[in-house]
Amino acid sequence: IDDTIDPRDHNLLAKLTKLMETDKAYREPGLTIRKLSEMLDTPEHRLRSLINQGLGYRNFSAFLNNYRISALKLEFQNPEKSRTPILTLAMDAGYNSLAPFNKAFRELENMTPTAYRQKVLSDNEIV
Repeated sequence: IDDTIDPRDHNLLAKLTKLMETDKAYREPGLTIRKLSEMLDTPEHRLRSLINQGLGYRNFSAFLNNYRISALKLEFQNPEKSRTPILTLAMDAGYNSLAPFNKAFRELENMTPTAYRQKVLSDNEIV
């Protein structure tokens, strides 16, 4: 476990990781840090501190976008989903609309979701 995480927060980090990676809580539209802290039965300030100082995210939104965009990148690599509209995939990942998703995606990947999807699908084609 990372040295930047307060030893008192190791259990909280384990619960947070399970909630996000196994239970996929990030898919809940409108998820807030308050809702997440309630799901984890921990004070909001403690969760915020873990996300910001411990995990190094700028804010809760950056933390949430990281999970959502990572999940979407996997979806974009799936040839069976190549015809699924990007908006549909974004909504399934927890976004309420396309604009915040596009902005977050560009910030993390330095390209549009459409360009990313085209690149990974063409990289995966057997020539």
